[in-house]
Amino acid sequence: MTLDIDWAPDWIIEDIAERLSRAGVRATLFATHDSPAMRALAKEPLFEIGLHPNFLPGSSHGTTPDEIFATLRGWYPDGTACRTHSLVMSEPLLARMACEFGIEIDCSVHLPRASHVTPHELHLSEQGDSLIRLPHVFQDNMHAMARRPWTVAGAELDTPGWKVLNFHPVHIVLNSATLAVYETFKRRGPLSSLTRDDLPPVDASLPGTGSLFDTVLANLSKQRSFTVSERIALWKSGRQG
Repeated sequence: MTLDIDWAPDWIIEDIAERLSRAGVRATLFATHDSPAMRALAKEPLFEIGLHPNFLPGSSHGTTPDEIFATLRGWYPDGTACRTHSLVMSEPLLARMACEFGIEIDCSVHLPRASHVTPHELHLSEQGDSLIRLPHVFQDNMHAMARRPWTVAGAELDTPGWKVLNFHPVHIVLNSATLAVYETFKRRGPLSSLTRDDLPPVDASLPGTGSLFDTVLANLSKQRSFTVSERIALWKSGRQG
């Protein structure tokens, strides 16, 4: 289970963390901003804090890759997993992640509903620098765009292969089935400033991001779950053994 925080306010982050904690599900949270809630979760054994750098124009993280990584490293110095905002990537950027900024795992590849997915190692220098790349097979906003059913079968999560899922906390609390309700919510002000009172009425019983998230948590609560780094460590130990 992975989540792109995307500047969600602390009350949303805390709500989603509580749902994960009740289910006993481990997760990697990709951080976008300095947040008391995220700093608290970094101390919790269920959670791993990764980095979610924004390389798009106008980024609040900085104007160059070095500035952007320095900003996120200042907030979360221990993060070694990364997913770029909007999945921006290039060979030079991946090389800087691995060679200059201590990123070990990149999760910026989306392969919707793919089966037989496994990690792969990307070699980025003749000196041996490399990066493990771990694709995700589900992403809530893209699932909404594809107008797929909000079920395990509709997301094709029961096929063979690794199943890395990517949810956004705001879509979970809105139970977004389309992106329209999210766009309306955003018009109330910057996401980080919105309060519970700004939430529109939400019917959690209807099919949507939140209902699928809860279904996945119910299933994972009966199984062994992993953070990204934990699962890759097991994969590397098996490969080396």
